[in-house]
Order: sequence, then structure tokens, then C-alpha cells
Amino acid sequence: MVDLVPKNAGKFESSGLGDALLIGVVKTIEERALINVIGNGTIKSGIIKGVGGAVISGMIGGKAGKIVGSAFAIDAIEDVVNGALGASSGASPATNENAW
Repeated sequence: MVDLVPKNAGKFESSGLGDALLIGVVKTIEERALINVIGNGTIKSGIIKGVGGAVISGMIGGKAGKIVGSAFAIDAIEDVVNGALGASSGASPATNENAW
């Protein structure tokens, strides 16, 4: 049976500045690619990116999977925090969308 969400999905791994740079590049690309599909800076987009990142990380595997998974997880956490902070005003500070 295929394990879509690996047991270590919540772990972030970086073995140096090169990995951190790759995580930043992947985060920027996936954020821009998904902004028109699922939005950005909302709780909903954060949940979708978190789940999607865990699944994609498990499918890719290895170091590349860890880098992609970390990028999605960091972006997901950023979206949830932005959505939660903007929830009191009903809008996300990043996109001026409804927090959900």
C-alpha cells in the first residue's frame, strides 16, 4: 500500500544554506503558481497547501521530496497565520480576501 502522507511529514530538514535556498525557490514558485487556483494568505489555502505538500513530499521521496514538502509546509503555515490574523477584520492582509 502506498503511504501518501509519510510519518515524518511534519519534520523540516535542511542541511545547509543550499537547501534553504532551494526551499525558498520552491516556495516562491508554488505560491505564484497556486495563487489563482487556491488563493494565498487564507486559512483554506494554508490547509490545502499543507495537505498537498505532505502528499507531494511522500510521492517524490528523498531529498527532493523533503525540500518540496518543507516549502509547502512553510507556505501553508504562513497562510494560516495570515488568515488567522486577518480573520478579525474579515480579510486576509496578504490578499484582502475573506479569511476563509
